[in-house]
Amino acid sequence: MYLKQIPQKNGRVRLAVYESYREGKRTRSRTVRPLGYLDELEAEHDDPVAWGKAVAAEMTEAKRAAEQAVAIEIHPMEKIDKRADNVRNIGCAAALSQYAALGIERALRNHMRGSGAGYDLNAVLRLLVCERIVEPGSKLAAWGNRGRYFFRTEFSDDDVYRALDELSAAKGAVVSAMNRSIAAAGARDLSCVYYDVTNYYFEVDDEDDLRRKGVSKEHRRSPIVQMGLLQDANGIPIAYRKFPGNTADCVTMIPVLSDMKRDHGLDRVVAVADKGLNCSDNIAAAAASGDGFVFSQSVRGTKSDKSLKAWVLDEDGYAAKTEDGCKFKSKSKQGYKTVHLKAADTASGRAEDVPVEVKYVAFWSEKYERRARHDREAAIEKARKLVANPGAYTKATSHGAAQYVKNLHFDKETGEVVEGSKLELDLEAIAEAEKYDGYYLIVTSETGWDDGRVIDAYRELWRIEESFKVTKSELATRPVYVWTPDHVEAHFLVCYIALVILRLLQFATGLPCSRIREEIAAMNGVNVDANWWAFGHRTDDSDLIAEAAGLEELKLKNLTTGKARGILAKAAKWKIPHVK
Repeated sequence: MYLKQIPQKNGRVRLAVYESYREGKRTRSRTVRPLGYLDELEAEHDDPVAWGKAVAAEMTEAKRAAEQAVAIEIHPMEKIDKRADNVRNIGCAAALSQYAALGIERALRNHMRGSGAGYDLNAVLRLLVCERIVEPGSKLAAWGNRGRYFFRTEFSDDDVYRALDELSAAKGAVVSAMNRSIAAAGARDLSCVYYDVTNYYFEVDDEDDLRRKGVSKEHRRSPIVQMGLLQDANGIPIAYRKFPGNTADCVTMIPVLSDMKRDHGLDRVVAVADKGLNCSDNIAAAAASGDGFVFSQSVRGTKSDKSLKAWVLDEDGYAAKTEDGCKFKSKSKQGYKTVHLKAADTASGRAEDVPVEVKYVAFWSEKYERRARHDREAAIEKARKLVANPGAYTKATSHGAAQYVKNLHFDKETGEVVEGSKLELDLEAIAEAEKYDGYYLIVTSETGWDDGRVIDAYRELWRIEESFKVTKSELATRPVYVWTPDHVEAHFLVCYIALVILRLLQFATGLPCSRIREEIAAMNGVNVDANWWAFGHRTDDSDLIAEAAGLEELKLKNLTTGKARGILAKAAKWKIPHVK
């Protein structure tokens, strides 16, 4: 390292410690420590230049000392200390770099100002988020695993549960802070927003105001809570909201969109959603607020009349091409979708049917056709077994097969098949379903968009479906083991933050969320001496994650406790790189 004197345009001279480094075959230099202006330093030092050179020499010596080999004594008969935390995770530093950049800590500090709490709310949330990524489990288990990290966790198990109440209250401030940070970095793409609903089950029998029995996505009879999730075109979540388990999917979208528009100061958004959100209320709300929509619509279902179904199946007008080696065709037409307005929403005070101008886009894919046939073959085989042995099935377990069985009825109380009916395979229903294999229908308010843009916007819905898969499989969001409304809210906030962190790392690295979580969880070190830890996990993917988080030190094999904590301190200062 060396002292560099840098002349400024105003005539002043700035002093800084520089170092040289290799980048490929080229030698470059970079600032290590700025020292200040020469004229100001003269007030503190007789010879600022000599002082600066001494600082550079001292830093060089310290760096050499840090890089020197250290002798560690190994005692062959020494036993493992059962009371010590002999394994610690350093991969969490990559997650905490995103956590820091999202502005969560400041939001929590502001929320807790003047509270007099005897614990650090940010420290509790930091632990819960890391545990949700490294080894998801209960809140008590997270506290029990606190010794596996290099950061401070000086709070009790009771403090963890007290913190859940505060996290619930701080949810709005935390999510808003996260959104501001993502938007400031240019990582937010609101050209389209994607919305979908899923539900999470509870290991309880009794219902309450939130946990209600409803249509479970996993066909369970347990009480559930509905969760609406909104994402941007980059797949990064924007907002979430809980609804009682018996809430219909279609009535959940408007409140979440309203919250997002308010938080981002937007006048208009184009919402993309699946057919479950395609209803009069949502289309009417979009038309009234000037928003747009791209909804799928079932070709087989009742929302598509005979003329629309005939138009989809008519070969006239389709433009054919090949995508990824598979045949593909599409066509579109302008039209109107009739929206039923309730009496409370009309100027006349009477219910009315109002036409809304839309564009219909139909497309067929050879790949989708093969998938539809494969799925139906499995459903038909299940239907045959149901006909042969109806006592082995209930309304929940016959999902997918019931539509292909004639004379099938279920007991409203038990869900069991009603005895006495002559069950048989419905060949007409099977033939009708076959006609629509591979066909999709989209309805949109964006009549000026070309067909390709509409289809591409709709296809991006897979990202939000993937987010639900990540929360349920990777982050183990359900079953939910906390009970009070505030604790439930805090639980989902922790899972939401973990999801956003994984999505940001995915955006930066291109790796799937599951792989990122695996890599972070695998970056563990074993204690080989009082102050030294040896790390044995490094892959090309872990290198990508380390670089995305600005933490090249995660590639090192041996770290002291102080150096590991230094990595965490560096992560705490990380900022999301601005996306142009």
